[in-house]
Amino acid sequence: MSKWADYVITAVRYDDNSIEEVRVYEDDGDQLINRDTESRIKVITGLNIGQEYCTAYKNSNGKWSKGDDVGTVDVDGTTYLRTDGNNIASDNLAELRR
Repeated sequence: MSKWADYVITAVRYDDNSIEEVRVYEDDGDQLINRDTESRIKVITGLNIGQEYCTAYKNSNGKWSKGDDVGTVDVDGTTYLRTDGNNIASDNLAELRR
């Protein structure tokens, strides 16, 4: 496994259209380590200071597969987490289940 990002998001918890928190792992380049839970604001702050985030999901072999890179969009003064870059007023981390 090559390094995908600084942090890899594997699960998400929503409140309506906004993410409350995500499950993240650190990516050491060989494996995902140090599972933790981070708030939406902490992820946005990390992205703003240059940390990289991506999503991942378990494939049919039970191994992690890289999903999409995570970024932010600003709509009407609010910052949202999105993997698609669409300028829509909601969080969206694609293939991760609600």
